[in-house]
Amino acid sequence: MQPVVMPDGVWPAMITPLMADRSIDWRGVDALTDWLIEAGVAGLFAVGQSGEMFKLSDEERLALARRVVERTAGRVPVVASGTFGGPIDRQANFIRQMAATGVQAVTVIISELADPEEGDDIWQERAEQLLALTGDQPLALYECPEPYHRTISPRLVNWAANTGRFLLLKETSRSLQSVKEKVAASEGTPLHVFNADATALLESLKAGARGYCGIAANFYPDLVAWLCAHYADHPEEAAQLQALFSTADPVLHLKYPVCAKYFRQKAGFDMRLDSRVSEARLDDYDRRVLDAVAVTVDHFRSALFAH
Repeated sequence: MQPVVMPDGVWPAMITPLMADRSIDWRGVDALTDWLIEAGVAGLFAVGQSGEMFKLSDEERLALARRVVERTAGRVPVVASGTFGGPIDRQANFIRQMAATGVQAVTVIISELADPEEGDDIWQERAEQLLALTGDQPLALYECPEPYHRTISPRLVNWAANTGRFLLLKETSRSLQSVKEKVAASEGTPLHVFNADATALLESLKAGARGYCGIAANFYPDLVAWLCAHYADHPEEAAQLQALFSTADPVLHLKYPVCAKYFRQKAGFDMRLDSRVSEARLDDYDRRVLDAVAVTVDHFRSALFAH
């Protein structure tokens, strides 16, 4: 299999629309996929933590990835998570099943390969076993906060990058220094680093990160895409956008992913606020602060896309 080069830019960590009975809203998935692509994203990360993957069955995970792939119709590449614990041979088997949905790369959840007390050598040994059992299937890496938050060391980034099998790293340390070290460790390889921390996006792009893969793209993907594309040639506007991303970030985490579904609902999407991972309900305060972010976002859109 010829490895896919993951394009630079924004890779939204897609939310999963649900029906009143909390089954997947397939029409909502289609509409969300189209909207994100029209906003200028580089690719889509389906079946992630934002998509409530740990509360989906294996059948739902596969069906969701397949639906997003089919809806994109080749317009952008798609990655989806494929490791959910257990023996390595079982994780490898599910990677093969996920690959059959048509995703361009299957994402390895870093914390699923080793327990918290186990070191990097054990992690690498199991990753090597996983590679041996999955042929030449392109893979991605995800520093998912669940089942526990394990970040990958620069040494392991360098090892993974030089296998040629890993194409994307979703970096979630919230440390700009860590991003810089992982960018340096993967330089000249197929592995590209995408920052999940919107508060440091601009500086990470300047340091060589290839783009953004995080929750802000569920709120204003067009603005994040603009920053990734124009931070070098429009530095003043980029700095102003970065200030918005940094100040809005705590609000976006407020009762997430319910707040992201509210943001889409407020923008005219037929999307319920139901979630399998959160019983949170938005009160008046929550709605006021989210509405205020929406007003500021619309202001930036008018300024940047007036022509």
